[in-house]
Amino acid sequence: MCGLNWGKSHGKKNTDETSHEDEHFENTPSSLDEMTHMELRLLHREASEAILFAKNIQWRSVGAALLVFGGCIAITVITKANLAFANILSSLTILLTCGVVFVLLMYQFWQFNEISRIKQIEQHFSTLYTKISQSKSRREGNAHRYTLLMFMMVVVVLGAVVTNVAIKFAIHKPPF
Repeated sequence: MCGLNWGKSHGKKNTDETSHEDEHFENTPSSLDEMTHMELRLLHREASEAILFAKNIQWRSVGAALLVFGGCIAITVITKANLAFANILSSLTILLTCGVVFVLLMYQFWQFNEISRIKQIEQHFSTLYTKISQSKSRREGNAHRYTLLMFMMVVVVLGAVVTNVAIKFAIHKPPF
């Protein structure tokens, strides 16, 4: 029979504080009927999948922008572009950078909304679920989330800077 034995160490040494907490923990199940509980589980899964989808789109946007930047550099070097064409490519990189930063922020707000939805859903689950879900620090999760967002934005901006410098260098480079 599989079950949770709160307060038993299972080979690990517990501190007095955690074993004391675990001995007095009593799980209170959800008061929802089975159909409502299933609906909330479905909403929770959909919100979790939406968060993963949004984060995936963010990373793909960064990667696609960097590929386009590389393409702009390659076009400039291969075609021996003139100054007017180089200015168009430079403008394209600036426009693309603004667009990608906007997309990153938009998907970050979407993730925030989905996380808020998950928190509302979790209020209706059992006390055991609540205890386990609260074991992760909300502040630490936010720090990770926004650090990654800043990293993605900095990578895109630096990619645009490097691209524009490379384009200008390719245009003003003396012939062999």
